[in-house]
Amino acid sequence: MKYVLFVLIALCGSTSAIAQNCTGYYYLLKNASIEMTILDANGKPAGKTIYNITDVRNTGNTTESDFTNTFYDKNNKAMSASTGHFQCGSNGVAIDMKVTMPAMPQMKDMKMTGTSNAALLDYPATMHVGQELQGGSFELTGNMSGMDVGISYTISNRKVAGQESVTTAAGTWKCFKITYDLNFQMKMMGKGVPMKFNAIEWFAPDFGAVKTASMKDGKNMGGTLITAVNK
Repeated sequence: MKYVLFVLIALCGSTSAIAQNCTGYYYLLKNASIEMTILDANGKPAGKTIYNITDVRNTGNTTESDFTNTFYDKNNKAMSASTGHFQCGSNGVAIDMKVTMPAMPQMKDMKMTGTSNAALLDYPATMHVGQELQGGSFELTGNMSGMDVGISYTISNRKVAGQESVTTAAGTWKCFKITYDLNFQMKMMGKGVPMKFNAIEWFAPDFGAVKTASMKDGKNMGGTLITAVNK
């Protein structure tokens, strides 16, 4: 279960309105590959997620993309994979919440049989410090080793808390610092233990998420950091 504590999918800017640039987001770079390194509670690499952009298209006034994301453990072994959706328009951007779901090695053999209430997480073009942002939740069901499994995942109390510059191996960005509460639960055989975290995301306008961190009872539990963008 330790990877639940490491991975949180799925974020930085100024206090004025953003001039939306849909061409700059890494989720809209067709055939691009993005590496997001997973950090443990000590700030050490504990794995990575690789995003591969498979399709980019214009639909009316919106630019959309599809991508795959594959989670690898610290030994570079693929543990799980899924697909996601991203969209950008004049009002901002939105991304599938399932991309931000914590990854667990126990889920690598899980076969999904359906989804419900799968939300898109919004990042408005008019983002500013002090702004409250919409949260979201989703549920999905599946089967793992012959057992029915249910997952619920909720993000709430989302707020733009400040501005910070973030530098990684992939570059430097001026970011919005977004705080939120995260609730995750995985049920097996009718039983489940909820896990609650406080989280921070650094989101760079016209680019995307560059860093995340999570805390539980005031203690650092890990996070993610963008380390490569291959166009």
